[in-house]
Amino acid sequence: MKNTYHDLVAQTFDFPQDGFSLRNNRLLFNEIDVYELIKKYGTPLKLTYLPKIGEKIQTARKLFRDAIQRHNYNGKYIYCYCTKSSHFSFILNEV
Repeated sequence: MKNTYHDLVAQTFDFPQDGFSLRNNRLLFNEIDVYELIKKYGTPLKLTYLPKIGEKIQTARKLFRDAIQRHNYNGKYIYCYCTKSSHFSFILNEV
């Protein structure tokens, strides 16, 4: 039986997920050492990665654009972002 947290994660989740990797037993998020961030800023720690937000927005827009064309939808489509999920100006500028 495996008892480490790493083993639990490996057995429970698809890991590493996109953007995460392990190198020299250190967790990296988009090549940034998470442990170094924790040492500097403490925990809990919330990471916001703007390129991923922009990528997800473009994916959503493409999915809607494709569906609108495929179903000959003639109505309006308005993209909205839930500001409750993040109200920081740098996030809203990306959106």
